[in-house]
Amino acid sequence: MNLVEKVNNRFSDKIYQINNFIYTIAKSFIEALTVVFVDLPQGKFYYENFLENLRRIVWNCLPIATLTVSASAFIYSIHVADEAVKRGLTAYLGGLVALTLIREGVPVLATLAIIAQYSSGMTAQIGSMKVTEQLDAMKIFKVQPASYLLVPMLTAGIVGFPIVIMVCIMVGILVNFIFSNLMININHKLYFSSICNIIEMKDVSLALTKAFVFGFFVTFISYICGILTRGGAKAVGSSTRLSVVINFILVVLLDYIITALWI
Repeated sequence: MNLVEKVNNRFSDKIYQINNFIYTIAKSFIEALTVVFVDLPQGKFYYENFLENLRRIVWNCLPIATLTVSASAFIYSIHVADEAVKRGLTAYLGGLVALTLIREGVPVLATLAIIAQYSSGMTAQIGSMKVTEQLDAMKIFKVQPASYLLVPMLTAGIVGFPIVIMVCIMVGILVNFIFSNLMININHKLYFSSICNIIEMKDVSLALTKAFVFGFFVTFISYICGILTRGGAKAVGSSTRLSVVINFILVVLLDYIITALWI
């Protein structure tokens, strides 16, 4: 086989994988809509799976998410607190930091932490179910994977991501105040009053919007990468890595799009 044939085969294989990925996304989305509009009105919803996914998102991911945001808030206090004193902006310190955390910092950082903790694990779990033919066995017993896995995951993502992000926002602001107080001895009334004066409801709405959108797309891509797994244990690892990479890129793009449209 010459070089041209090798390149052509490799290119054809990549085109097939992309087409298969797009087809699977469309098919899974239609199946999810069918579950929502047909099965849910009949009471067919796997509450146990929803609660388990919600527990994994909130309970399991909250420690690493708050740790990531706390580290970022600590760095903010190091770089911003002294500069605020030098430039006479101490009265605006709390509001400026809170604005940064609410609009951009926390939604992205917390979501990336959830991807690393939850998304990778779910892709690996679904991928293992795929290669061991458990998903095919479910279909034999007339249990659709979209109903049993996808819809509970999507619902848990839409509910769980905002919870984690809101908690991380409060933790980030508190951590920044503690370290800023240690560095420049800022009064707590001055700090938190600046937050109330600068932060508006639209800023919180922006964070919640990002949380809902991130929760939907991250869980959806995690499921897609899982059910596309082909092969053995090595394929499960490849699917997990692909899920994390796609979700990381997707979060950055969605963050830019939502912010641009919002502002």
